[in-house]
Amino acid sequence: MMRKYLLLLLLPITTLVKAQTVLEDQFQFNFLALNPAMTGARESFSLNGMFGNQFNGTLRPQQVYQLFSMDGPIQEGRGGLGLQAYNSNIAGFNNAGAKVSYAYRQKFGDVFTVALGADAGFIYQPTIVTGQGIKQMFPYAGLGGLFSTNQFFLSVSKPVLFINDGLFNSKKPLYTMLGFSLGEMENVMLNMSGTLETNKGASANFFITAKAWFKQKAGFGIIYRSEAPFGTKINKIVPMVEFQLGESFRLGGSYDFKPMAYPNSSSQGAFQQRGIFQLYLRYDFIRDGDSNNRMKYY
Repeated sequence: MMRKYLLLLLLPITTLVKAQTVLEDQFQFNFLALNPAMTGARESFSLNGMFGNQFNGTLRPQQVYQLFSMDGPIQEGRGGLGLQAYNSNIAGFNNAGAKVSYAYRQKFGDVFTVALGADAGFIYQPTIVTGQGIKQMFPYAGLGGLFSTNQFFLSVSKPVLFINDGLFNSKKPLYTMLGFSLGEMENVMLNMSGTLETNKGASANFFITAKAWFKQKAGFGIIYRSEAPFGTKINKIVPMVEFQLGESFRLGGSYDFKPMAYPNSSSQGAFQQRGIFQLYLRYDFIRDGDSNNRMKYY
């Protein structure tokens, strides 16, 4: 009986299949989630893990999501290949997914680079149409483009361009991102980016990321988020920090004091979650000749 009531409470959420998953939502450490054209853009092969932890009144935090990504250059740097996967149990609503991406890039001397990318994957989550909580798989595909120089980039992408969603109304946002890098990498470097998320029939969301790096060893930053996930505009700041431990290993974290509030019924107020701490781990496979470009520090 309790399961039936829980499914009814979650019905307003799940009747809208969010093609924008936790993978895209938590992009501050992983721009690849928004644009397949960024596959291999850091010019070294890397493994990334992101783990969302929520403290719910106990000493041991509850892990509410796990994100994994890996990507790197292929074809002597002319292409990039990547894989991303996630599992989320935020607010007791479990879904998972994975996608692969490929990018082809053309360098124009040392002046600029143009890349085109494509991704394909699936979302696996409950439909909750019949009250049974039956899970279904929703395949999708997307495209993206990237123009970059040593200290600037412009990214336009639709990571979910097509999705096999049956009777559901899926969210298929367009992301436009601008980024620039100032200062000296060996001393103090400031990296900033702005992201505009637009979707037909929904309010636009806007994000600003700023991060200051000191001698490529420690980075301190924030992400400002202005978004309306369920119609109500929310503005917040999420602090983040990263430390480069040796040549290959990076440790980071961010803390979202006010995660999105989920509506739990048409007549009741929203369910507000506790804060979520995200642990970030990255390992770069450094080879002789790999460039240390600024894309690694956004």
